[in-house]
Amino acid sequence: MRTAVCVAVALVLFLGILCLPDADAWWDGKWKYRMKVQFDASPAGADVKDTLSDVPVLVRLHGGNFSFADAKEDGSDIRFVSLDDKSPLKFHIEKFDPAEDIALIWVKVPRIGGGSAQDAVWMYYGNPTAPDGQDPGGTYDVSQVAVFHFSEKDGSPRDSTSYANHGIVFTGKLGLPSVSGSGVQFNGASYMKVGRSSSLNFAKGFTFASWIRLTQPSGTSCIFSWDDGTQSVIVGLADSRPYGSVYSGKGRTVMAKGADGLVPNIWYHLAVTVDPQSQISLFVNGTEVASSPLTGPAPSPSSDIFIGSAAGGADGFVGDLDELHLSTIVRPLGWIRALYRGQGPDGLLTSLGEPEAGSGGESLTIELLKVVIRTITLDAWIIIGVLFIMGASAVYIFGRKITLIRESKKANSTFAQSFRSSEHLFSMIEQNEEFPMSPLYRVYRAGCEELALLMERKGDAFGASKKVSDAIVNGVRSAIEKAAIVESRKLSAGLVIMNVSISGGPFLGLLGTVWGVMNTFASLAESGEASLTAIAPGVASALSCTLGGLLVAIPSLFGSSYLTSQIKDVNADMNLFLDDFIRRFEEEAGGTP
Repeated sequence: MRTAVCVAVALVLFLGILCLPDADAWWDGKWKYRMKVQFDASPAGADVKDTLSDVPVLVRLHGGNFSFADAKEDGSDIRFVSLDDKSPLKFHIEKFDPAEDIALIWVKVPRIGGGSAQDAVWMYYGNPTAPDGQDPGGTYDVSQVAVFHFSEKDGSPRDSTSYANHGIVFTGKLGLPSVSGSGVQFNGASYMKVGRSSSLNFAKGFTFASWIRLTQPSGTSCIFSWDDGTQSVIVGLADSRPYGSVYSGKGRTVMAKGADGLVPNIWYHLAVTVDPQSQISLFVNGTEVASSPLTGPAPSPSSDIFIGSAAGGADGFVGDLDELHLSTIVRPLGWIRALYRGQGPDGLLTSLGEPEAGSGGESLTIELLKVVIRTITLDAWIIIGVLFIMGASAVYIFGRKITLIRESKKANSTFAQSFRSSEHLFSMIEQNEEFPMSPLYRVYRAGCEELALLMERKGDAFGASKKVSDAIVNGVRSAIEKAAIVESRKLSAGLVIMNVSISGGPFLGLLGTVWGVMNTFASLAESGEASLTAIAPGVASALSCTLGGLLVAIPSLFGSSYLTSQIKDVNADMNLFLDDFIRRFEEEAGGTP
């Protein structure tokens, strides 16, 4: 049984290894490749001092850092997963064009540590059967109420957030090459209008962020206008100098205005924040350039929002816009700087590591097996442990018996040939070392020894002319039959363990199944709701015990049936030999009276 115990210990160690966390674990074996997307907020990178959470980050793919041939043609097999390979992340694709070798993907990153270059996520790809996993609305937090990528080819620009604050009127021009993908162009008479909605409530704060490029020096123009005549929030240009202003209807306009004008045909990142009872701030290229104190609440005009002009089309903007973001809270400087550094052409916030190849479809079964093993409860492990010991014992017995039977058959065949060609009945009695594994030889030897003993008692010589008595014949027959029974028992010894595995394995599995179902209902009662978290451990334990019982019983059944048939063959050979031995004994002894 020592070998059986070793096998059981090896199985337990194997399961333990499966349960250990693996730093190089592969999220899902169906995905063939992955790359690490690293975020650098250190001074050498994006230089973001604030720790950010749930920030939308642009991941740029191109022919120099990504093999488009390894992904699906539309990029729908791309997935983003946390660095621990456990949590899928929300994302959506703005552009994926293998012909141009370029892709723009927005990912909701759970955390970017301020001043750190240690945070990263995994990007998986290379699964031809994967469905589309995009979630545009989930890419942004609840405070992000409008995001326009301007990537449409026609129609009005659409909001990528779940609030669906799409443009309802648009007279500008789409398809303009810009900072990231495509932008929109306004000619001074064109604009975009976004309808008033309950989600566009900036009473608790306001953040505007967008890329802007003048195509000519600007006088007075509005980039963003929310104005009903009594209250307003405006982001615009005055003599090419950017500004943000609020008017709360008390006859006083508060403005934060930049000191330097914007140079035409150069892209700038412009942001404005309005913090009620605090200040209005203006940011250019991730740096605060102006601010003014704000002592009252933030205005809340009851009007539509205009992009590219003031209400009614006045003060039109001449230039290009890209990536316009609106939030109902005041975003910190780090957030604005992350947008600027992450979306800008330098791409200082993100970098991609070298592609890694997985086992290429390492079997989904292995991945799911690991999940099941992690959810099995202690009581189920006890039953599974007993089943594994039973199974290991059955395997050990099968291995020993099949080896013994094969060696016995081979030795029997050799002995039978030698016996048939021997000179007389006793000529092989001293050849024990030549047939150590032959049951037939031991039966033969037992018969010869019994015959010699009986003849000695009678004072007769074997082979004399007189005939032997029935008593001697029956004594010899009894001796060899007894020896044959002993040999048969040796061959069958230990099969009871396999029979116990056959009959007991399913019942132990059933015990674990009932126990697991009881745990499931107990978890439901404890949690008060039918959640997967409450149900999964009990169900996994129940079904694992059932599976364990069947995996022990079914191979044991087949193995036992095979061994039984082989033992029957050896027993049949011994029965035939008994007849041959008695016949030869009678012939050489001169026949029976």
